[in-house]
Parts: sequence; structure tokens; C-alpha cells
Amino acid sequence: MEVQEEVKSSLLISDKHHPFVYLKIQLTFENGEEDVNELTPVQFKFLVMQAIKETLGEIGASTPVDILKLWDEGLAILRVPSIEAEKIWAALTLYSTTATQKKCAFRVLQASAFLLALSVNSRDLR
Repeated sequence: MEVQEEVKSSLLISDKHHPFVYLKIQLTFENGEEDVNELTPVQFKFLVMQAIKETLGEIGASTPVDILKLWDEGLAILRVPSIEAEKIWAALTLYSTTATQKKCAFRVLQASAFLLALSVNSRDLR
């Protein structure tokens, strides 16, 4: 009688570490205090970095954050290092007042390790 060795099997989806996470975010101001459509990419990036610096300090603000696309209505796609993505997400959602004391809010609408995944939102499909 033969004794069979125990066979272990596993399913490996991906062994690659994705270096970046892409966040689709939206900036809104309370009561129309400021028109989001009038913000330049530089001003938008300043607000993003201000949110990160306010929550995570100088070290957090040194995290490379790239704005890949900025649309009307305050929509933007950010590229952040995957290791820092949760912290950046938290910092953005905690931010509530600009340097000029205007009430605002960042909302993370979608997040993915793949940029193409942000092109379609299954909630919008009919």
C-alpha cells in the first residue's frame, strides 16, 4: 500500500505589487462659496496637498501625489503610491476648511490599482 503525500494547492491571482493606486475624487464647496470650475490645476493641487499636510504633517506632504486629469465640477484623478493610499484617502476625507476659511469636502468616488477601471462606474450603467 502506497502512502500519498499531502498535496497543497493554492490559487494565485497576481503576485505583482502594484506601485500606484488611482483615486477618482470630487471637491465641493459648501453653499457655492467658491466655483470649483474656476480652480486651476495648480490651485486644485494646492488644496490636495493642504489636506494631506494638515492631517499627516510635513512627512505626509512629501508623498508624491500626481493629478492626472482635472475636469469640471471638481472631478479629478489622482495617482498615489499604493503604500500611502489609505492615508491619503483619509486625509482628503477629513479636510473641511481651506486656508481662506471656506468650507469644502473631498469625496473619493472610486479607487483602483488600474487606471482603466476608473473609466466606467458600474453604478452608472443601466
